[in-house]
Formats: sequence, C-alpha cells, structure tokens
Amino acid sequence: MRKTIVIPTDFTVQSLNVLKSVLSNNASNTTLDIILLHGLSLNDSIRDLLFSSKLQQIENLSTAEFEEACEVIKNKYDSQISSLRVDLFSGYNLSAFNNFLEGNRVVEIYVSDKKLELTNKKSFDLSRFIAKSMAKVITIDTVLSLSTPEKGKVAEVFNQISLG
Repeated sequence: MRKTIVIPTDFTVQSLNVLKSVLSNNASNTTLDIILLHGLSLNDSIRDLLFSSKLQQIENLSTAEFEEACEVIKNKYDSQISSLRVDLFSGYNLSAFNNFLEGNRVVEIYVSDKKLELTNKKSFDLSRFIAKSMAKVITIDTVLSLSTPEKGKVAEVFNQISLG
C-alpha cells in the first residue's frame, strides 16, 4: 500500500522529528510519498516572479543540517519511503490549500504539538489551513530529552518521540 502525507516544516532539524516518528511507527507494508511543506508568501514583483524559482527559494530557506538530516532519514527508512520532497505553498486561502492536497493526492497531514519556528519574514504558519483541510490531521507528541547537547544538529533527529 502507498500513500502521500504532508508534514509542515520550518527547515530545522527539530521539525524532522515528526517525520522520524511517523516512519518509526509506520506499518511495514505501507510506503510513503512524503511532502515536507513550508508556507511562503511570494512577492508581487514581476522581476522576482520571472527570475526566481521554487528551487532557489527552497535553497535559500534550507540549511546544511536540515538537508543532511533528510538524507540520514532517507537512508535509515529507505524501505518505507517511496519519495521525499520539500515543497512550498504560497496560496492565500483554504481552497488553494485543498487544491494542493488534492493535486498531490495527500491523505494525511502530520503536525507537531510544538509550534514551528518561522524565521523568514515571508514564511507563514500553515496551521490555519491544516485545521480546516479535507485531509486527516494527526498530531504527533514530541517528547524531547532534557539534555540535548546536539540541539539543531542532525543527531537531534534521533530523539525520543511518540504518536499522540
């Protein structure tokens, strides 16, 4: 069985704890198409719209630690992951969000019980769309250890987490 899921991300290693929890609790016969989704407002400038691509914007938002953590997860859970990609949502209403979900055949959205840390001024919180979306929403309880010496590093992906 194969299904597509969305996990909101802020391009931090901590946001990948939700993905790790989903994969570690996944049924063995289900492979996942995973979309790590970030909300980003686009400029209205013609120059920006013509000469900047989604890939460039993702590269500007992403960090080396985030990309390395994604690779570690892909390698560790290779048998469960059919595809893993990062995407941007730039719509302004629920209808656009539901169209995104329908177009990508998303059946579930996994969110953290912790709020994402949006550091870019153009980023926006997807939770208002997620709460009213047509997809099934599952909240993941993240239980982090008290001493996290690798905070923000790849090793943090392997903290203890549980489904809630």
